[in-house]
Amino acid sequence: MSHLQETLKRLLPSVQSFKISAPIPVKLKAESDKLVGNPGGEIDPKTTGKLQAHVAAMVRAGKVGDVSRRDLRMSCITITHDPMPPAADPEIGSAILEEVNLKRRRAAFFSLLDTYLDTFDPADAKTRWLANMLSGLAASWPWRPNDLWHGRIKRFNLLDVDAVPRQLAIEIMADPNRQQSILQEAGLSRGHRSQSKLALSAFNVACDMVANLSGAKAKHAQIALLAWNGINGSDGRFPSAWLNICRACLEPWRSNQPDDNHKAALIDSLQKLGKGDPRTSERQTMWGQVADQAPVAYDVIIKWLTEVSVMQFLEIVDRSLTDPDARRMWAYRRAFWTSYLQNKNGPKIEKAWVAFGEEGAALAQQIARTSKDISFKNFGRQREKSRRHSALIMQIGDFLIVDWSHSGMYNVWKRHEGGPAFFKTNYEPGQLDAAPLKDSHVAPRHYTWQKRLASIIEGRNFFTEKPEWRPRGV
Repeated sequence: MSHLQETLKRLLPSVQSFKISAPIPVKLKAESDKLVGNPGGEIDPKTTGKLQAHVAAMVRAGKVGDVSRRDLRMSCITITHDPMPPAADPEIGSAILEEVNLKRRRAAFFSLLDTYLDTFDPADAKTRWLANMLSGLAASWPWRPNDLWHGRIKRFNLLDVDAVPRQLAIEIMADPNRQQSILQEAGLSRGHRSQSKLALSAFNVACDMVANLSGAKAKHAQIALLAWNGINGSDGRFPSAWLNICRACLEPWRSNQPDDNHKAALIDSLQKLGKGDPRTSERQTMWGQVADQAPVAYDVIIKWLTEVSVMQFLEIVDRSLTDPDARRMWAYRRAFWTSYLQNKNGPKIEKAWVAFGEEGAALAQQIARTSKDISFKNFGRQREKSRRHSALIMQIGDFLIVDWSHSGMYNVWKRHEGGPAFFKTNYEPGQLDAAPLKDSHVAPRHYTWQKRLASIIEGRNFFTEKPEWRPRGV
């Protein structure tokens, strides 16, 4: 190393210590530092208020030109934020934008665009004021050849508050294969911009559009919608759109059915987003909101989950039976309950839940693991009978019915005469096998029990159809 290099090496620490910066009040700089680099995140109202008050005082004193470059940019980031949004005060807001335009502050200008995306709300006067001001600013701005926002503003009408959400929704949903590229072209594919209020507004418009579709169109649109929402943890990209997502995914199927694979995918996605099975978490905020505010959508998913529980019970019992006679008898019972599950012009299973013994529970969990079908994880457990017994709890019209697998009897309660509660995790002895009306499926009655039970469900006079048989206690 030469003598000159050694001298420079010794002097370098001293030279680096003499850095000159623009004078900024120490306390205000500390507050402003908290805002830097956080355009899409939470901003502390106290910190923001101090900055806004300082800049407003400078404007009113005719010293807006003395506002530091840093504070000008921070004012653009917080122009629609409480507690003193400059966008709500034409004198302050206009002065800030005029200063940005006069001094051609690129960072401040692009912060205004970012804030517009982040806080977009067609019902908010501040959004409309900012869009109007940005339109004028963008028209005269000295754009550079590589400024993508110049083309985006024109391509998607980004500064037309009324038109942009629908235009984005239509283009993003039109071609699922180009969904990500459309979002990228619109500047809404990365970071906080993908969850901005403008993106949310467009997503909600898309939800409304999908909720009014049917058949194959609904299926393809729902796949695209869920892909757009993505999975950010388990909340999705747009947690606040939960109610609209449910309406879009469920209301198109109020009078017809999707194919089994699509139905399973919808149930899986909605249970992840909704934090569980609506039957066991209805009182929680998310599913309770759907039950209260979107009853059509809620009825659809409850109908689907009722079907899931019945088929789950039938599947588990099918797999657990090995004796030929038991399987033959079970075939009649499977056909009987399937007919009431699919009935369109008469009594049908309106609500269902399963309580497995230890063997059935273990088999259901195994199926859930191997098939990745989370519907097999939702069931109760019975402590009434043996490890192998399973109970299907059903509401059909005015009757609550518990049908037991294997050699178990069916139990019938009339409405308001007691009976087990639905959707419990555990059922203790005496809750599922203590109905005032019981009968067996086994010989000599296994050829006639269907007629007898059907007469009960359909309201015929079952007390006189079989004189030697009576409900317990009669």
